[in-house]
Amino acid sequence: MSEWQKPYLAALMELDQDALSTKIAAAEAAVAHHARELTTVAWDIDEHRALRDAAFSLHLLKCQSAKG
Repeated sequence: MSEWQKPYLAALMELDQDALSTKIAAAEAAVAHHARELTTVAWDIDEHRALRDAAFSLHLLKCQSAKG
């Protein structure tokens, strides 16, 4: 498991609404950091797709949690 996936999965599994926004922010930061790292190494389409999907899932989770 990649390091960015740990905070991502933690955010997806968080049930406490008070802790969710903090975990989403940490996961978004980890995804963004890894995406920047990938610009300096060989192209890995599967990793890029995984990061894109994770970013989209976090966006949806954030929107859903904001609705209450």
